[in-house]
Amino acid sequence: MNTRHWNLIQGFALAALLPFFAACSSEGDDLLQGEEKQPVQVNITRAATDGNDWAWQDNDQIGLNITNYGESTPNSYTLTYNNNVWTSSPATIEATLPATIQAWWPNTSNASANDFNFIYSNDGYGLYNSQVWIEGTIDQQSEELLAACDWMICNASLTFPTLDINMAHRLCKVTVTIKKYEGWQEGHTPTITNPRFFTIAGSNKENPYLEVIPLTKSDGEITYTAIIVPYYYIGLNNGYFPPFIKLTVDGTDLLVTLSFDFAIDFKTNGAGKAYTFNLTVKNPNATTTRSAGASECELELVKVEDMNK
Repeated sequence: MNTRHWNLIQGFALAALLPFFAACSSEGDDLLQGEEKQPVQVNITRAATDGNDWAWQDNDQIGLNITNYGESTPNSYTLTYNNNVWTSSPATIEATLPATIQAWWPNTSNASANDFNFIYSNDGYGLYNSQVWIEGTIDQQSEELLAACDWMICNASLTFPTLDINMAHRLCKVTVTIKKYEGWQEGHTPTITNPRFFTIAGSNKENPYLEVIPLTKSDGEITYTAIIVPYYYIGLNNGYFPPFIKLTVDGTDLLVTLSFDFAIDFKTNGAGKAYTFNLTVKNPNATTTRSAGASECELELVKVEDMNK
Protein backbone atom coordinates (compact mmCIF):
# COMPACT_ATOMS: atom_id res chain seq x y z
CA MET A 1 0.00 0.00 0.00
CA ASN A 2 1.04 3.63 -0.43
CA THR A 3 3.00 5.41 2.28
CA ARG A 4 2.69 9.17 2.08
CA HIS A 5 5.63 11.26 3.31
CA TRP A 6 5.11 14.96 2.90
CA ASN A 7 7.34 18.02 2.85
CA LEU A 8 8.24 19.52 6.21
CA ILE A 9 5.69 21.95 7.56
CA GLN A 10 7.26 24.82 9.44
CA GLY A 11 5.67 25.83 12.67
CA PHE A 12 4.86 22.99 15.15
CA ALA A 13 6.18 19.87 16.84
CA LEU A 14 4.75 16.68 18.26
CA ALA A 15 6.08 14.20 20.85
CA ALA A 16 5.99 10.42 21.02
CA LEU A 17 2.46 9.27 20.44
CA LEU A 18 0.42 7.63 23.18
CA PRO A 19 1.08 3.86 23.36
CA PHE A 20 -1.97 3.06 21.23
CA PHE A 21 -0.49 4.81 18.22
CA ALA A 22 2.65 4.39 16.16
CA ALA A 23 5.73 5.95 17.81
CA CYS A 24 7.25 9.27 16.77
CA SER A 25 11.02 9.74 16.66
CA SER A 26 13.13 12.78 17.56
CA GLU A 27 16.63 11.60 18.41
CA GLY A 28 19.19 14.29 19.19
CA ASP A 29 16.71 16.99 20.22
CA ASP A 30 16.86 18.64 23.65
CA LEU A 31 13.78 19.24 25.77
CA LEU A 32 13.04 22.96 26.00
CA GLN A 33 10.46 23.05 28.79
CA GLY A 34 8.51 26.20 29.49
CA GLU A 35 10.57 28.46 27.24
CA GLU A 36 9.19 30.93 24.71
CA LYS A 37 7.20 29.68 21.74
CA GLN A 38 9.38 28.25 19.01
CA PRO A 39 8.86 27.13 15.41
CA VAL A 40 9.52 23.47 14.64
CA GLN A 41 9.31 20.90 11.83
CA VAL A 42 7.15 17.82 11.25
CA ASN A 43 6.58 14.97 8.81
CA ILE A 44 3.01 13.67 8.47
CA THR A 45 2.69 10.01 7.47
CA ARG A 46 0.13 7.26 7.14
CA ALA A 47 1.02 3.69 8.01
CA ALA A 48 2.71 1.76 5.20
CA THR A 49 0.28 -1.16 5.57
CA ASP A 50 -2.88 0.87 6.00
CA GLY A 51 -4.80 -1.20 3.45
CA ASN A 52 -6.06 1.83 1.52
CA ASP A 53 -5.45 2.82 -2.07
CA TRP A 54 -6.57 6.43 -1.86
CA ALA A 55 -4.09 9.30 -1.93
CA TRP A 56 -4.35 12.85 -0.66
CA GLN A 57 -6.05 15.23 -3.08
CA ASP A 58 -5.54 18.97 -3.49
CA ASN A 59 -7.52 20.94 -0.88
CA ASP A 60 -7.72 18.01 1.56
CA GLN A 61 -7.49 19.28 5.12
CA ILE A 62 -6.32 18.01 8.52
CA GLY A 63 -7.43 19.71 11.74
CA LEU A 64 -4.86 20.46 14.44
CA ASN A 65 -5.15 21.64 18.05
CA ILE A 66 -2.08 22.58 20.14
CA THR A 67 -2.38 23.26 23.85
CA ASN A 68 0.74 25.10 25.04
CA TYR A 69 2.59 24.52 28.30
CA GLY A 70 0.75 26.18 31.18
CA GLU A 71 -2.41 26.79 29.14
CA SER A 72 -5.78 25.01 29.01
CA THR A 73 -7.28 26.39 25.78
CA PRO A 74 -5.88 24.97 22.53
CA ASN A 75 -4.84 26.98 19.51
CA SER A 76 -6.52 25.65 16.36
CA TYR A 77 -4.95 25.31 12.92
CA THR A 78 -5.94 23.94 9.55
CA LEU A 79 -3.42 22.03 7.41
CA THR A 80 -4.23 22.05 3.70
CA TYR A 81 -2.72 19.79 1.05
CA ASN A 82 -1.83 21.24 -2.38
CA ASN A 83 0.78 20.19 -4.94
CA ASN A 84 2.27 17.57 -2.60
CA VAL A 85 2.81 20.13 0.18
CA TRP A 86 0.92 20.76 3.43
CA THR A 87 0.52 24.41 4.42
CA SER A 88 -0.95 25.86 7.60
CA SER A 89 -3.59 28.46 8.40
CA PRO A 90 -2.67 30.51 10.38
CA ALA A 91 0.62 30.36 8.52
CA THR A 92 2.93 30.38 11.55
CA ILE A 93 2.55 27.55 14.04
CA GLU A 94 4.48 27.87 17.29
CA ALA A 95 4.38 25.95 20.55
CA THR A 96 5.54 26.40 24.13
CA LEU A 97 6.92 23.04 25.22
CA PRO A 98 5.90 20.66 26.59
CA ALA A 99 2.53 20.91 24.87
CA THR A 100 -0.20 18.51 23.78
CA ILE A 101 -1.59 18.09 20.29
CA GLN A 102 -4.60 16.60 18.61
CA ALA A 103 -4.75 16.07 14.85
CA TRP A 104 -7.60 14.55 12.85
CA TRP A 105 -8.80 13.67 9.36
CA PRO A 106 -11.17 14.64 7.82
CA ASN A 107 -11.30 18.24 9.00
CA THR A 108 -15.07 18.43 8.62
CA SER A 109 -18.01 19.23 10.89
CA ASN A 110 -18.67 15.53 11.56
CA ALA A 111 -15.13 14.74 12.77
CA SER A 112 -12.77 15.69 15.58
CA ALA A 113 -9.85 14.14 17.44
CA ASN A 114 -12.33 12.50 19.81
CA ASP A 115 -15.37 11.60 17.73
CA PHE A 116 -16.58 10.77 14.23
CA ASN A 117 -20.16 10.66 12.94
CA PHE A 118 -21.16 9.47 9.48
CA ILE A 119 -23.01 11.85 7.17
CA TYR A 120 -26.07 10.04 5.85
CA SER A 121 -29.35 10.54 4.03
CA ASN A 122 -32.52 10.08 6.06
CA ASP A 123 -34.30 7.25 4.24
CA GLY A 124 -35.12 4.83 7.04
CA TYR A 125 -36.67 1.38 6.70
CA GLY A 126 -37.18 -1.74 8.79
CA LEU A 127 -35.33 -5.07 8.69
CA TYR A 128 -36.51 -8.38 10.19
CA ASN A 129 -40.16 -7.28 9.89
CA SER A 130 -39.15 -3.88 11.30
CA GLN A 131 -37.59 -5.37 14.45
CA VAL A 132 -34.38 -3.54 13.49
CA TRP A 133 -34.69 0.01 12.15
CA ILE A 134 -32.17 1.36 9.63
CA GLU A 135 -32.13 5.13 9.93
CA GLY A 136 -30.40 6.14 6.69
CA THR A 137 -27.76 5.56 4.01
CA ILE A 138 -24.04 6.38 3.71
CA ASP A 139 -22.59 6.62 0.20
CA GLN A 140 -19.09 5.11 -0.20
CA GLN A 141 -19.30 4.22 -3.89
CA SER A 142 -16.08 6.00 -4.89
CA GLU A 143 -12.52 6.16 -3.53
CA GLU A 144 -13.14 9.82 -2.61
CA LEU A 145 -16.29 9.01 -0.64
CA LEU A 146 -14.54 6.09 1.04
CA ALA A 147 -11.61 8.31 2.02
CA ALA A 148 -13.97 10.89 3.53
CA CYS A 149 -15.11 8.19 5.99
CA ASP A 150 -11.59 6.98 6.85
CA TRP A 151 -11.34 8.75 10.21
CA MET A 152 -7.74 9.14 11.42
CA ILE A 153 -6.39 10.85 14.52
CA CYS A 154 -3.20 11.56 16.45
CA ASN A 155 -3.20 12.42 20.16
CA ALA A 156 0.28 13.16 21.50
CA SER A 157 2.47 14.94 24.00
CA LEU A 158 4.71 17.56 22.42
CA THR A 159 8.19 17.74 23.95
CA PHE A 160 10.72 18.07 21.11
CA PRO A 161 11.02 20.57 18.26
CA THR A 162 11.19 18.03 15.42
CA LEU A 163 8.94 14.97 15.08
CA ASP A 164 7.19 12.60 12.69
CA ILE A 165 3.45 12.05 13.10
CA ASN A 166 1.65 8.85 12.09
CA MET A 167 -2.07 9.35 11.60
CA ALA A 168 -3.87 6.33 13.09
CA HIS A 169 -7.00 4.79 11.57
CA ARG A 170 -9.84 4.54 14.09
CA LEU A 171 -12.59 2.83 12.10
CA CYS A 172 -12.59 -0.52 10.31
CA LYS A 173 -12.17 -1.42 6.64
CA VAL A 174 -14.11 -4.47 5.40
CA THR A 175 -13.73 -6.13 1.99
CA VAL A 176 -15.94 -8.97 0.77
CA THR A 177 -15.38 -10.89 -2.48
CA ILE A 178 -18.02 -13.21 -3.93
CA LYS A 179 -16.08 -16.39 -4.68
CA LYS A 180 -18.79 -18.80 -5.83
CA TYR A 181 -22.49 -19.49 -6.25
CA GLU A 182 -24.29 -22.68 -5.25
CA GLY A 183 -27.70 -24.10 -6.06
CA TRP A 184 -28.31 -22.62 -9.50
CA GLN A 185 -28.54 -24.48 -12.77
CA GLU A 186 -25.26 -24.87 -14.61
CA GLY A 187 -24.51 -21.84 -16.75
CA HIS A 188 -26.71 -19.46 -14.73
CA THR A 189 -24.97 -16.62 -12.91
CA PRO A 190 -27.36 -14.87 -10.51
CA THR A 191 -27.84 -11.14 -10.70
CA ILE A 192 -26.52 -9.34 -7.60
CA THR A 193 -27.89 -5.85 -6.89
CA ASN A 194 -28.20 -3.38 -4.01
CA PRO A 195 -25.19 -4.47 -1.93
CA ARG A 196 -25.25 -2.94 1.54
CA PHE A 197 -23.01 -3.12 4.59
CA PHE A 198 -24.31 -1.91 7.94
CA THR A 199 -22.80 0.27 10.68
CA ILE A 200 -23.69 2.25 13.73
CA ALA A 201 -23.81 5.98 13.12
CA GLY A 202 -20.61 7.05 14.87
CA SER A 203 -17.52 6.16 16.85
CA ASN A 204 -19.10 6.86 20.25
CA LYS A 205 -22.63 5.67 19.50
CA GLU A 206 -24.69 2.53 20.02
CA ASN A 207 -27.37 3.65 17.53
CA PRO A 208 -28.89 4.54 15.16
CA TYR A 209 -28.07 1.90 12.56
CA LEU A 210 -27.17 2.90 9.01
CA GLU A 211 -26.66 1.09 5.73
CA VAL A 212 -23.55 1.69 3.60
CA ILE A 213 -23.47 1.59 -0.20
CA PRO A 214 -19.98 0.14 -0.75
CA LEU A 215 -17.30 0.70 -3.33
CA THR A 216 -17.90 -2.08 -5.87
CA LYS A 217 -15.28 -3.51 -8.22
CA SER A 218 -15.86 -6.20 -10.83
CA ASP A 219 -12.77 -7.79 -12.35
CA GLY A 220 -13.76 -11.41 -12.88
CA GLU A 221 -15.05 -11.41 -9.30
CA ILE A 222 -17.28 -8.93 -7.49
CA THR A 223 -15.65 -7.20 -4.51
CA TYR A 224 -17.32 -4.83 -2.05
CA THR A 225 -15.38 -2.47 0.24
CA ALA A 226 -16.65 -0.20 3.01
CA ILE A 227 -15.46 1.61 6.13
CA ILE A 228 -17.65 0.99 9.16
CA VAL A 229 -17.62 1.09 12.95
CA PRO A 230 -16.84 -2.41 14.32
CA TYR A 231 -19.95 -3.66 16.11
CA TYR A 232 -22.28 -6.63 16.74
CA TYR A 233 -23.57 -7.31 13.21
CA ILE A 234 -25.24 -10.59 14.22
CA GLY A 235 -28.86 -10.00 13.19
CA LEU A 236 -31.43 -11.33 15.66
CA ASN A 237 -28.92 -13.72 17.24
CA ASN A 238 -29.06 -12.89 20.98
CA GLY A 239 -30.41 -9.41 20.36
CA TYR A 240 -31.84 -7.00 17.84
CA PHE A 241 -28.90 -6.05 15.65
CA PRO A 242 -28.42 -5.38 11.94
CA PRO A 243 -26.74 -7.93 9.67
CA PHE A 244 -23.23 -7.50 8.30
CA ILE A 245 -24.24 -7.41 4.61
CA LYS A 246 -27.45 -7.43 2.60
CA LEU A 247 -27.52 -8.49 -1.07
CA THR A 248 -30.40 -8.73 -3.51
CA VAL A 249 -29.87 -11.99 -5.43
CA ASP A 250 -32.16 -12.58 -8.42
CA GLY A 251 -34.70 -10.31 -6.74
CA THR A 252 -34.50 -11.89 -3.27
CA ASP A 253 -32.83 -10.13 -0.33
CA LEU A 254 -30.20 -12.23 1.43
CA LEU A 255 -28.82 -11.20 4.83
CA VAL A 256 -25.31 -12.18 5.92
CA THR A 257 -24.47 -12.01 9.63
CA LEU A 258 -21.33 -12.42 11.71
CA SER A 259 -21.05 -15.30 14.14
CA PHE A 260 -21.61 -14.32 17.77
CA ASP A 261 -18.07 -15.18 18.92
CA PHE A 262 -16.45 -13.37 16.01
CA ALA A 263 -18.67 -10.32 16.53
CA ILE A 264 -17.53 -9.99 20.15
CA ASP A 265 -13.89 -9.77 19.06
CA PHE A 266 -14.77 -7.61 16.06
CA LYS A 267 -16.52 -5.04 18.22
CA THR A 268 -13.78 -5.04 20.88
CA ASN A 269 -10.65 -5.15 18.70
CA GLY A 270 -11.74 -4.13 15.19
CA ALA A 271 -10.77 -0.45 15.28
CA GLY A 272 -7.81 0.19 12.99
CA LYS A 273 -8.10 -3.23 11.33
CA ALA A 274 -8.73 -4.25 7.70
CA TYR A 275 -10.77 -7.46 7.30
CA THR A 276 -10.93 -9.48 4.08
CA PHE A 277 -13.72 -12.04 3.57
CA ASN A 278 -14.76 -14.51 0.88
CA LEU A 279 -18.48 -15.07 0.34
CA THR A 280 -20.34 -18.08 -1.07
CA VAL A 281 -23.86 -17.16 -2.21
CA LYS A 282 -26.47 -19.93 -2.17
CA ASN A 283 -29.74 -20.02 -4.07
CA PRO A 284 -32.47 -19.06 -1.58
CA ASN A 285 -35.04 -21.01 -3.58
CA ALA A 286 -33.04 -24.24 -3.86
CA THR A 287 -33.91 -25.56 -0.39
CA THR A 288 -33.07 -29.12 -1.38
CA THR A 289 -29.39 -28.20 -1.75
CA ARG A 290 -28.91 -27.59 1.98
CA SER A 291 -30.30 -28.68 5.31
CA ALA A 292 -33.14 -26.81 6.96
CA GLY A 293 -31.98 -23.67 8.73
CA ALA A 294 -28.62 -23.57 6.96
CA SER A 295 -27.28 -20.18 5.96
CA GLU A 296 -28.06 -18.84 2.50
CA CYS A 297 -24.54 -17.38 2.39
CA GLU A 298 -21.23 -18.56 3.84
CA LEU A 299 -18.80 -15.88 4.98
CA GLU A 300 -15.15 -16.92 5.34
CA LEU A 301 -12.57 -14.70 7.03
CA VAL A 302 -9.44 -14.67 4.86
CA LYS A 303 -7.16 -12.04 6.39
CA VAL A 304 -6.95 -9.43 9.14
CA GLU A 305 -4.44 -6.58 8.82
CA ASP A 306 -3.44 -3.93 11.34
CA MET A 307 -3.77 -0.70 9.37
CA ASN A 308 -1.64 1.20 11.90
CA LYS A 309 1.61 -0.79 11.69
